[in-house]
Amino acid sequence: MLKRSTSGFTLIELLVVIAIIAVLVAILLPAVQQAREAARRSSCKNNFKQYGIALHNYHDVFNKFPPFTGGDVNSSLNFRTSGIVMLLPYMEQTAAYEEIMALTGNNRRPWTNISPWNRRFSIFECPSDAGQTGVLPADMRGKRNYVFCGGDSESGNDFDRQRPLVSRGMFGFVATNSFSDITDGTSNTIAMSEIIAPTSTNGPGLVAMTFLPAGSISPASCNALWDYGSKTYRMPGGADIGNGGHRAYRWGDGAALFSTFSTALAPNTSSCYTRNSTSHTGFGIFNAGSLHKGGVQVLMGDGAVRFISDNIDTGNQSAILPVAGFINGNTPLTSPSSEQSPYGVWGALGTRASGEVLGEF
Repeated sequence: MLKRSTSGFTLIELLVVIAIIAVLVAILLPAVQQAREAARRSSCKNNFKQYGIALHNYHDVFNKFPPFTGGDVNSSLNFRTSGIVMLLPYMEQTAAYEEIMALTGNNRRPWTNISPWNRRFSIFECPSDAGQTGVLPADMRGKRNYVFCGGDSESGNDFDRQRPLVSRGMFGFVATNSFSDITDGTSNTIAMSEIIAPTSTNGPGLVAMTFLPAGSISPASCNALWDYGSKTYRMPGGADIGNGGHRAYRWGDGAALFSTFSTALAPNTSSCYTRNSTSHTGFGIFNAGSLHKGGVQVLMGDGAVRFISDNIDTGNQSAILPVAGFINGNTPLTSPSSEQSPYGVWGALGTRASGEVLGEF
């Protein structure tokens, strides 16, 4: 009788094939993830370019840039309309702008739970920071990942006395600048940067509470609360202070927490309230941040988009914050200090008229 031959894999051969497939997956998966992040980063960059076009078109019409906070001077708004609202007609969102302008009474408040303020726009959000709503407050409203540069000093809002705050950067509180005010050059001055939503109750995207005596506020005092290794706050119980400490939401709200960042602390580190801070309306050092590996993207005043490393030179972190200026009517109560930024290249990029000379960065 003839013997029938059989063929098949031995157990060893099967294990070898599985091992080869596992190695290939391990090699290819990071490449796929990198390709996806590259696409998200490119989309984020394109959003920034749209902001650059909108800002320049706005300036063409009004001969000035919008403030980071502006709007009607009345009790229902309290200057809380974000500068982004003013840019809507220049970002092909005229219908949304007109819908907001038609609101009356308390509906004008950008934290009100109604459709205009809850609406989300892809151009306001960086795809790399998608989702992440699990630790955001219920009143997050529409999300935003792009904010205005207030320079290298404190950012804040003087809602109670309704005085304009002229910053050392391109954008102030109910105070506007034009190209002629950017004497450092638009290619050397940051207009906007990214921020991220929190992913935990103790890490980036949150703002720490630390009240310091006037005249003694420095980035180092905020750094003392931050663990650079774990990228978390050292504060007991973390930095989550309820809805007063979350960033990257309420795109229509002009409070400094939501609408600005400063170039005092390195990107992707801590953010701190500094004084007069009970919730959204306080002063602070609000930081730039992104989920792009190694740094953040920024929009320059000339419309260019640059990538800034987390390791950019930040100078003397123990230096006291430079002074921004309040104006009461037409009378300056304090004038923005014009000295060069003590915070290295990063600080110099945030100032518009401090006379720094910058090379490549």
